[in-house]
Amino acid sequence: MFGLDYSWLSDPVYQGWLLRGTLNTIGLALASSAVAVLIGAFGALALSLRIAWLDALIELFVELFRNTPPLLQMLFFYFTLSTIGLRVTDPATGLSVPLLSAFDCALVSLSLFGGALCIEAFRSGLESLPRSVNEAARSLGYSRWGRFRRIEVPIASRICLPALTNILTNLFKTTSQASVITVPELMYYAGQIYNDTFRTAEVMLLVLLIYVSLVSILSWGMSRIERALAFPGYGKGH
Repeated sequence: MFGLDYSWLSDPVYQGWLLRGTLNTIGLALASSAVAVLIGAFGALALSLRIAWLDALIELFVELFRNTPPLLQMLFFYFTLSTIGLRVTDPATGLSVPLLSAFDCALVSLSLFGGALCIEAFRSGLESLPRSVNEAARSLGYSRWGRFRRIEVPIASRICLPALTNILTNLFKTTSQASVITVPELMYYAGQIYNDTFRTAEVMLLVLLIYVSLVSILSWGMSRIERALAFPGYGKGH
């Protein structure tokens, strides 16, 4: 139909490549998203302390990783860290190899990129809290960490969930750039398949459908979380 030929898809080798690529993409996306959310939460907490030098460091971090392309960051970590001497000796071969693998470099760069965006999302959520909420918590004797963990995060997370959904879906799609540094994710194996079969249109169409399906599942899950956590006055009430 439409001149498309998917006979290559019956080959177990290509099936295995697609499966491994999809699983590696999901693993990279989940790991980097989890680290990014943690960076965002603790970065927003640090900003709320109003310490001048700490604020300056976090602002520098946000500007650096938010305003530079994720692909450039991946290439920097992949090539520069080895160049400056971060290498170890492989006990099996005795050869000098990079301390961080291609997957590790992609994970670090995506986590830092996503973390910079999450800091801004969490900060917007914290700053939208009514001042009376913090004043009431202080009057009840909550420590700074106690207020953050028990009051500010539960409320602010409901406010910034739509922004976090956008960040995490974009982060998921950005994992495709890891193929440039030879991370064996979905786009990497897609390139291997169409180089073998010369069926570029068919492979790209299939990969497009896989990405649409995965990101749709992520968006659906985040919307379910948003509805489950919603309460009157914060987030979407249903």
